[in-house]
Amino acid sequence: MTYQQIDFLLIGGGLASAKAAETLRREGATGSILILSAESTLPYQRPALSKRYLLGHADAEQILVHSAQYYGEQEIEVALETTAVSVDTVRQQVETSTGRQLRYEKLLIATGASPRPVALPGASLQGIHTLRSRDDCDAIRQHASKAKHAVVVGGSFLGMEVAMSLRDLGLDVTIVEGDDRLLRHLESMTLSDFFRQYAQQRGASVVLDDPVVAFHGKRKVGEVETRAGARLPCDLVVVCTGVEPATRFLEGSGIALEDGRIVVDDLLATNVPNVWAAGDATSFHDPVFARRRHIEHWDNAVKQGRLAALNMLGRRMRYDQVSYFFCEVGDIGFDVLGAPEDTDEWIARGSLDERSFALFYLKGSVPRAVFSLGRPADETRVAEGLIRYRTNVLPQKAKLGDPGFALDQLATQTVLVLQGGGALGAFECGVVKALEEHQIFPDIVAGISIGALNGAIVAGNPRDATAALEAFWSELQVASPPMLPEPLRRSVTAMQILQYGVPKFFRPRWLPSFGEPWVAPWNWTGFYDTSPMKQLLAKYVDFGALKHSPVRLVVGAVNVLTGELEAFDSYVDDLTPDHVLASGSLPPGFSWTFVDGKPYWDGGVVSNSPLDLVIDRCGPDGKRVFIVDLFAGEKALPSNMMEIMARRDEIVYSERVRSDLRTRELKDAYRSLIESILQEVEPAERDKIRQRPRYIQLMGDGAKMSITRFVRKGPSDEPSSRDYDFSDVSIRSNQAQGYALVKDMLGAAGETIVAAAEPDGARAPDTVAR
Repeated sequence: MTYQQIDFLLIGGGLASAKAAETLRREGATGSILILSAESTLPYQRPALSKRYLLGHADAEQILVHSAQYYGEQEIEVALETTAVSVDTVRQQVETSTGRQLRYEKLLIATGASPRPVALPGASLQGIHTLRSRDDCDAIRQHASKAKHAVVVGGSFLGMEVAMSLRDLGLDVTIVEGDDRLLRHLESMTLSDFFRQYAQQRGASVVLDDPVVAFHGKRKVGEVETRAGARLPCDLVVVCTGVEPATRFLEGSGIALEDGRIVVDDLLATNVPNVWAAGDATSFHDPVFARRRHIEHWDNAVKQGRLAALNMLGRRMRYDQVSYFFCEVGDIGFDVLGAPEDTDEWIARGSLDERSFALFYLKGSVPRAVFSLGRPADETRVAEGLIRYRTNVLPQKAKLGDPGFALDQLATQTVLVLQGGGALGAFECGVVKALEEHQIFPDIVAGISIGALNGAIVAGNPRDATAALEAFWSELQVASPPMLPEPLRRSVTAMQILQYGVPKFFRPRWLPSFGEPWVAPWNWTGFYDTSPMKQLLAKYVDFGALKHSPVRLVVGAVNVLTGELEAFDSYVDDLTPDHVLASGSLPPGFSWTFVDGKPYWDGGVVSNSPLDLVIDRCGPDGKRVFIVDLFAGEKALPSNMMEIMARRDEIVYSERVRSDLRTRELKDAYRSLIESILQEVEPAERDKIRQRPRYIQLMGDGAKMSITRFVRKGPSDEPSSRDYDFSDVSIRSNQAQGYALVKDMLGAAGETIVAAAEPDGARAPDTVAR
């Protein structure tokens, strides 16, 4: 039997697969991509079915995710009316309903969900529908054109949308909900009552706490019977009582399932190699809420499809997004962010009657969810950050109910950014000591090279890193010859380190080492062996505990084979001393370090700016950032070759916040353009557009980032040996300089001096001291 080889096989023809394919091509994937779709049409926007498409306000082409031309141009094959029959994860093979035999390199399962079967008497009568596909919607539309009385079974989000659309089509509508309230998942009787009253004002009848028990009619449905004995006449029924995952074809595949859903980790990987899953069919670990969840939302499918594609390309990005759920009930559009269940306090903001209202769901004074109706996009974006970073709002909780209180005044995370610079890293030790004395402790520490080593110790000793850092640097220092003039002392020490290394950091390969095999010089990949540092790091960092540390560690290293800067993240990866040492493996002095079979060099080879890694991994919103810059950005013109080489290194390795003010200006221009276009749209429709997740995420500004920079400025006669001068004198001097600078900047009262930087990382005037 001949199997067709597919590099990226995507099972499921919905939004998650479409976004995954789009992301693969955008990120440079060059292999074959095949989407298997059970439907007869290209992937489309499913949320439109209960609203615009049902009402006839959008046609089939308008709701497509991408046009047929797009898939052709991107060389993405879509096999329509084709399902996977079985998956062999050992041989990496898939059998399809059309008899096609496929062998995959990487597999994404995004088959979504199907309406839960209606197991009631009379369920097979004509005129009873569920709504999941475009074909379902076409059937409902056709039936509705001849019907007069409709019953919507289920007061869920989908049920309420369908009910209001049917009212707009001119039908008499009755909503029957077996629970005692509509929209149970809002976890608020106030909101449920508001939407019940709204539906009734729109002319719909509402039956609560009385479930449907049977359907009656000859060939066509004519009545719906409830448990209380009511007989509701109708000629159209739409059942909206939930879905179940479409995963039966995975039985026997070895892929772990939980209640029929595919079990994935926070990287969206399954329990078998080279298989990921995304969207409605998954049960995923949500690190924001530290529990397993499943979400059947449009926004979740988009985000997970994109993230799964990145991880299929080896990016190791975890799914730590706050889920959005957008719903349009008639002319009311609203968003629900986070997880409203299992909360113990609710704070209202604004007015439901005026349709400008937010409800904060808290647990232990930490926002867990937000309901937002008619509130500004900026406010909702900031609320997303409060949820994502588990911000305790106790000190200002009472102000949450004030619509005029700007949420961006609630700080979210403190970030410490540590640059690479060899022996100059002792300066960072002094900085940390002063910050801790001012009760400033990082939630995130990002480092490159020596900054990665320091950062690992900070993350491994949360809120008490000073003692460990000072002991670490004490073990590194090399004794200087006494009684020598300073220039001569530096020269002698530098020569000593070049010849003999730093005992607990690196040793020269030309000196014999007991227990290590001899390697001919022509086979060296670096002049020094850094294995002593592995032992020293393990002494000061419990690497097994980093995943649960309150301080998240992010370090950068360059993949020697691809030339790409990669991030190692303690909340994603099981970090070891090798991960940290890889970030400091600067050629040609040090050889590459292997991590998971891949060779890595010092991250500073590509970028000595780990703030970019923080923004990429943890988002820009609401960060209070402290940057330690070991290389001065400005300096006098060098006058000799040694100074030229030193200045070159300063420029190459100086800290750069991602700065592109023109990009920021362009973004603001587009925002202004979109707002001006919206002014031409009918007000009710404009209000609904402003509640859509993509509008909020693209048009809303999160909390500003504040940046304080501690810039080391060495003396004008500083030698080029500064970054490998591990002498006791230089280490103590650098520690003292870092400590004094921070104490001087923050002042005796312990007040920080910060200035705003743009949330996308664009540079703004920030606090700088040298």
